[in-house]
Parts: sequence; structure tokens; C-alpha cells
Amino acid sequence: MSQDNKKPQLTLWGGTFLTMDGSLTIVADGVLEVESGVIQSLRPRTEEAMPKEGEVIDTRGCLILPGLINGHTHVGMTLLRGIADDLPLEVWLNKHIFPLERKLGSREFVRCSTQLACLEMIRAGTTTFSDMYYFENAAAEAVHEMGLRAICGQTHIEISGVEKEADIFKKYDEFFEEISHYPNVTGALAPHSIYGISEKLWIEMVKYSKLNHVPIHTHLCETKSEVEQIQKERKKTPVEWFESIGLFERDVFCAHSIELNPSDISILGKNQVGIIYNPESNLKLGNGICPVAELREAGCSVAFGTDSTASNNNLDLMREADIGTKLQTYRYGVGRVTARESVKMLTQEGAQALRISDRAGSLEPGKLADIIVLKKDEPHCLPFYDPYSHLIYSSAQSDIIHTIVNGKVLMKNRDFVDCDAKQILSDAAQWGIKIASLNATFQNG
Repeated sequence: MSQDNKKPQLTLWGGTFLTMDGSLTIVADGVLEVESGVIQSLRPRTEEAMPKEGEVIDTRGCLILPGLINGHTHVGMTLLRGIADDLPLEVWLNKHIFPLERKLGSREFVRCSTQLACLEMIRAGTTTFSDMYYFENAAAEAVHEMGLRAICGQTHIEISGVEKEADIFKKYDEFFEEISHYPNVTGALAPHSIYGISEKLWIEMVKYSKLNHVPIHTHLCETKSEVEQIQKERKKTPVEWFESIGLFERDVFCAHSIELNPSDISILGKNQVGIIYNPESNLKLGNGICPVAELREAGCSVAFGTDSTASNNNLDLMREADIGTKLQTYRYGVGRVTARESVKMLTQEGAQALRISDRAGSLEPGKLADIIVLKKDEPHCLPFYDPYSHLIYSSAQSDIIHTIVNGKVLMKNRDFVDCDAKQILSDAAQWGIKIASLNATFQNG
């Protein structure tokens, strides 16, 4: 029982606990108690009987670990899943994605997209995600209602002459005020990219971040053309230019980070920048492989990310980690990034990359009770030797039977506990009919 003798809100009884703490402690047959959304205790079960009070989940025969952390999403695009696959990036963006976003962009569209994404992530064991998109206040509202945890970054892409800086930052003030009422949501600035806004506005973004103590989430060095453009215009690589304006002195996490030279990697490592590795999206769009092994060795924390379902088609982090780990083996050789290291990137290191490791990413007393439970008795799970190898190379999201955020059970025995999943799926299907019809007009236009 917890030290203050309160009855625990939730008890996980039995099973193997991968704490993902600094020592990677494993409790082979444990009991975890939760009170007020926080882990109160985790100890060996020994001979104690299953408690009869409070909510108790029997996790004997299961693997229990911190909820997975998705470092880079655009959940507002979830309704665009599969709308324009197998096309070159420029055609995909300019002929389909951008026109659809201009026509459909609204709070209602983003809200339904986010609800659908949350259903998918709850099923896939993601308990925290870092998002960037438009109408992010609608995303934050949906996250709050669905019970997940998120860093919601309001995107900005500058259109010269349309908005004054004062107006842009007034909107950011209003955004942060609106989402402040959602306890599981943290706000962020999400300027799209180094080329997406002007040099002057980037400098102001960094100043605003410092003044208001908010993180910055952006895309970095995703393509060769991006790097070549900036080097031509500014005589520096994107990494060098960002360092020159003080971006890396802020809490910043950078998605993709593919086209990096050794000096760039050294700069990012020296500043301990959070890097988000999106292997499936990068492969699908033909952009390359992030140098994860070198970045981690230089001093960066790395998280896995799925990117959007428009450029990946799923929000399955376990699949992402499987493919991503093998890609690092392909690039660097066997053992440079191991299964154990990849589980760290899904949990404790992912939390470090997003600057939330003080409260998430491991199963320790005082940390938030964001927890997933996996069964390990399916044919593809046996024999069971090493839990880290098992998670990366053998497990599937269908093995996740319970998902818990802030001590609240969101999925129990693969069933959603407290949301109207049928209505969300019906709404998404109706949006799909509308989107397909609209996209057909672009194709025929």
C-alpha cells in the first residue's frame, strides 16, 4: 500500500514490469499502485494477495511498460490517409494535400481527424504524442476529451504581407490561453520549417519562446533541396543558421533531420537537441534515413515519430520501431542501434527528446501513470527470451490489451472504455466520402 495508507486508485497486479528507469530495472513479478494519476509504488509481489478494493487489473503473464511516445505527428491530417499515395513529393503536396487542406481546413475537420487518430493511438499503445498542425486548439480539445497526453504545436507558414508579426503572436497568445484549461495538453510553437517562414519571423519566434517558456517543434533538413536552398541563400546549412539565431538554446525538437553533415551532427549533439526519427514516412516519400546512431553518439536524445497518416498511413509506433531499428542496422551495421536502445527511444529517451522526462517515460514513483500492458502468449510471441528484442522484433500492436493515461484506463481488454468509438468512426467515414469527391475534382481539373 502507498505510504500515506490511502487506497490506491488503480493496482496492476503481477506481470513483468520494464521500468525503463535509468538502470533499466525489471521487476519480474510486481505490483504497481496508482493514486491521483501518479505512480505511488512499484514493488515485487512476493506472496501478497490480490487486493479487493479499488480498480485492480490482473497483469500476470503480461509485459508492462511506460506508454509509448510519438514525437512527431500531424493528427489533423488523419482523414487524408491514403488519399494520394505513390506520387512524387511535389505532386503529392501541390496537387493533392495543399489543395485539400485549403478547402477543408476547419476546426471540425481537425477535431474529427484528431479523434480518429486518438482511437488509433490508444489501440497502438501511444500515450503521449507531439503534434503540429493548423486549428491546433481543436486538436487540443479532442485530446482532452479522449484522455491522451499531447504537446500541441500550432503551425505557422508565413505568407509574405498577409499577417503582421504582432497579429501572429497575438494569435499565439490566444492559443496558449485557450488550451491552458486542458491538464494533459502542453502548448508549443510549431513554425513549419526554416524555409516556411522568413528569417526575421524565425528570430521573433525564438524570442517569443524564451519570453513565454514554450517549446518549439519544427521540421529540419528533411530533403536535399531544402539544405541546398538555404546554403545558397544564407551561406550556412539550416543547422548552422538555426544555431546562429539561438534556436538550440530553447527547448526544441526537430523532425526528420536526414540531410546532415558531420558538423551539423556535432552542433545538434553539443546542444542536446531533441530529434524525431520518422523512418516509415521518410521511406515512403523517398527522403532517406536519419543518422540516428551518429546523432545519439553526439549527444542528442532521439524519439520515434510516425509523421501524418497521409505520409505514413498508420500511427503504429511498434511497427515504426521495428522498421527504424533495421534501417539503422542497414546503414551502420549490426548492433550499432540495438532493440534495447530502440525501446528507450520509445519511452525514456523519447521523453527526454520532448523535454518531459521529469514526469513521463518510465515507471517510477512520482511519475505520471501512463502505462501499457501487453500479452505475450500469442504464437508470434513465443518462446519469450529477451523483453527488448520481443518488443521491437516480435510484438504487434494487437498484443496491447490495456492502455492507461494519468491513471485512467482508456482501453481495457482491447475495448475502448470511455469514448464513443462508433460515432467517431461513422463521422470519419462520412468525411471520407466528401474528401474523395473533392480530390476527384483536383485530379480531373
